[in-house]
Amino acid sequence: MKNIEGEVLLEMQFCATGEARVLRMVRGLGAGLDETAAAAARGIRFRPATRDGGAVDFDAIVHIVFQLAN
Repeated sequence: MKNIEGEVLLEMQFCATGEARVLRMVRGLGAGLDETAAAAARGIRFRPATRDGGAVDFDAIVHIVFQLAN
């Protein structure tokens, strides 16, 4: 087991339809953690952003932190 801690940064699009899409990996950690972070990020539940009363897509950078438990 590798004792890796750190942060994965993902550029994401939170869609008006309620879907969370990973657009690209901004910074990864490797060792399978990037894929784990992307899978977790796609499962984020959110309320779509609105503009003029209608739902719109919204892009954001998401930080997924991996920290070893004590």
